Amino acid sequence: MNYKLKKLGNALSPPILLTGIKVLGSFIRRGDEKSGERGPAWYDRAFSRTVETHKHYTESKHYFLWSVIAHLMVRDGVRSVLDVGCGSGQLALLLRDRSIQAYCGIDFSQKRIEWARKNCPDFTFVVEDALRTDLFTTFPYDAVVCAEFLDHIQSDREVIQRIKTGARFYAIVPDFSFDSHVRYFKGSGEVMERYAAYFKDFRVSSFIADRKGKTYFLLEGIKR
Repeated sequence: MNYKLKKLGNALSPPILLTGIKVLGSFIRRGDEKSGERGPAWYDRAFSRTVETHKHYTESKHYFLWSVIAHLMVRDGVRSVLDVGCGSGQLALLLRDRSIQAYCGIDFSQKRIEWARKNCPDFTFVVEDALRTDLFTTFPYDAVVCAEFLDHIQSDREVIQRIKTGARFYAIVPDFSFDSHVRYFKGSGEVMERYAAYFKDFRVSSFIADRKGKTYFLLEGIKR
């Protein structure tokens, strides 16, 4: 009897131990991985495994805020949009449906741009780095949108400085951390402190993101 139990224990222990080591290793790796700026390959992988970014914009958790941005653009008479960090084109499709006439979306994720081109062929999407592209001077936009882009890059203010004077500006930033967030804001005051100097008529509105109280800040203004 004891022999049988010992034999059974020897048979079970190695895989259980191996599984434990794998789980522990995975936990350690996750603990060591800090939030911060990511490269194109990270966003390609994230897009491949995130179902929501492949859905119609009406099924996205961001649909309400995107609708607010679209409403503001229509109110402000916007006709041509440069979308910085456009992702898979969900917001673009909404703007098309709200009668925005011209649009160019830029993102450094090849997979996201390919998806956007397929799902919104009426608009232009290009693989570009926001800090190096010439589209801030060559594309005839009257508004720039950065929907959850500024919080993902270290050089957020450098990108804002590239926007031409007089262009309208709309952006979304969070009050919570995430793997690819470089920063987040504890309140609208922090948002004002970081960005207000670059715009006229700058306003920040707060929107609850979920039942846990996470908040998004909606920014709007006119580039100085």
